[in-house]
Amino acid sequence: MRAEDRETAPRSTTVGFQVPAELEQLTMVHALAETVLLVGGFALDEVTDLLLALDEVVTALVLAATPEALIDCAFTGGGGALGARVSTVARSDEAIDEDAFGWHVVATLTDALRTEYGPFDAARNGYPTTVEFGWIRRSHGPNGG
Repeated sequence: MRAEDRETAPRSTTVGFQVPAELEQLTMVHALAETVLLVGGFALDEVTDLLLALDEVVTALVLAATPEALIDCAFTGGGGALGARVSTVARSDEAIDEDAFGWHVVATLTDALRTEYGPFDAARNGYPTTVEFGWIRRSHGPNGG
């Protein structure tokens, strides 16, 4: 990359964490993600929508997870956009009910939503499952803020 391109290229930062795949950890996921989003400069209404989507995704993955699995969350933000990647090891290769009401909520609150299932992993006794969603900031006025 040329030096002059570095000054104009959008900057992004990725922050991630892992928690046990247990419903009791949902509060921790929520608190950590909220901190990441607020420090990342997202407004309170944006954070509220993104946390609702994240809650639905994490809950679905926790309910599908194998015993002893972890929930792995990573958020990449920059230039008014956010990418989230949430994964675990699931008991089945189609663990997420994408016809469920909660999943329609996630699809409504995000600009991109994708679920990916890996082949059975014998070492982890399950199917690596990843949900990715993206969100792009809408302008809030004549100056975009």
